[in-house]
Amino acid sequence: MKCIKIYSILSNFENETTTIEAIAEYDEKENVINYTEEDLKVKIKIGKDKVLIDRKNEDYCLSLEFIPNEKVECKYEVKSIGLNLDIDVITKVLEIEKNRIYINYEIFNDNKSIGTFEYKLIIKEW
Repeated sequence: MKCIKIYSILSNFENETTTIEAIAEYDEKENVINYTEEDLKVKIKIGKDKVLIDRKNEDYCLSLEFIPNEKVECKYEVKSIGLNLDIDVITKVLEIEKNRIYINYEIFNDNKSIGTFEYKLIIKEW
């Protein structure tokens, strides 16, 4: 494991943007980045042509899988109220580069769009 500096930028369909700057741990062997965003543990597993993102804290657990031009069933669990949602993620754009990941995706629940999102992960220091 080695420490890296990252910037995470998430924008939703209403142009609300969340930007996080963090020190993360990078597992070169597994190609996994782990970091904490306030009280939220984030794990990003980078594959050759897919990305998995797990976001967990005491209140919820969100697991998203991004594969270009595919609809993937994912899980969203709200622990405090015992709610388990199956959501569908359609990845419109997935770009995996050495120091950057870009994902444009849409989330659906019961065949209704929840919204379109853009996620950028920029790795500043290896």
